[in-house]
Amino acid sequence: MKTALSLVISYLSFCAFGIVICGFLYMVCEGLVTFVVGHPMSFFSLDFFKKGLVFSTPAVCVLAHIRLILKVLKINSSKKVRVSEVDRNLVIGLLVLMLSTSLSWFVLFPAVINFANAQHNSGIVKMNPVSTGYFRESDSGLVYYYTDVHDDGTADGIVFDTNKAESGNPDVVQFSNLTTASVSAYPYSDVLVKNAIQTPKGVSDVFTVYTTILRNARKSWNDGLPSWLVFSSFALVLVSMYGFQFSSSWRLINSVFIFIVAAFSIFLNYLYFVGKLPSFVMDLDYSVPVFVNSALLFVNLAMFVVFTAFGIVMCVYRRRKAKKAALVEGADAGYDDEVDAEEEGEDDSAFEGE
Repeated sequence: MKTALSLVISYLSFCAFGIVICGFLYMVCEGLVTFVVGHPMSFFSLDFFKKGLVFSTPAVCVLAHIRLILKVLKINSSKKVRVSEVDRNLVIGLLVLMLSTSLSWFVLFPAVINFANAQHNSGIVKMNPVSTGYFRESDSGLVYYYTDVHDDGTADGIVFDTNKAESGNPDVVQFSNLTTASVSAYPYSDVLVKNAIQTPKGVSDVFTVYTTILRNARKSWNDGLPSWLVFSSFALVLVSMYGFQFSSSWRLINSVFIFIVAAFSIFLNYLYFVGKLPSFVMDLDYSVPVFVNSALLFVNLAMFVVFTAFGIVMCVYRRRKAKKAALVEGADAGYDDEVDAEEEGEDDSAFEGE
């Protein structure tokens, strides 16, 4: 009971703090998107914060599931835990993992999607007008300097063509009532902010994968229960990762391996949503029309079967090895106790003889 309560509290606290922190970070990022150099900085927005909570909830819950597996691994790796208690902890951990996964995928996630559907008009990022007195270069090599910005989004100023600077005949043209919307700045309001804090490609790729999956999750829920059940087949993959804690006798290797397998599984789902899986897999959507997104269901069930089989085999192997080691240690300890007793007996008899 103590172990189950510890796992539940650990899971809930991680979700709660993680979602709040990610919501705050999302709000700050959206503030940077709307920030314009030369204007006061204002990052706090309740709409953006709520949008951040919705955006980050699935990712935090998936990380909480992985952390739950690592928590069980840590408990069983402790020297204070007896060999006889390990099996009980494994069963309790698996039950808590299955319960938390079910609540997340069939209660929390649908509630978050419904909330997002109801709030689809709130938290929309609006591009703020640019400020005057700064040079802003576009991707085409044109440098704009705004001298006056109007309320309708247009501005007056001058533009300098850097492409002709090498030829010695640079063009400086004066303009008026020109729109300040810049394709080079998208999705930011100011190209100066974009150039200063441009997201590394690796990070942007991760967000692309995540937003693609989120978009399809929302679509699956809106399409009805059968579609959502197929999408939620990934929950089975999460549960089957429980067995990867037996991959190695080293806890660090097991932890790294679990994260690698989780990332691989998520990426496979992403490849399906963008239509980049092998054609023989994608064709299942047409050859097996009984299920919605049959190829996705096939991929997740295949991973579930393979991961579960691997986990069972490795679990049996590790448990047998651990019990055999415990028996050997117990036998050695018993032998040492007998030797100590004999030595003590010899000392006593010698003392009595004297």
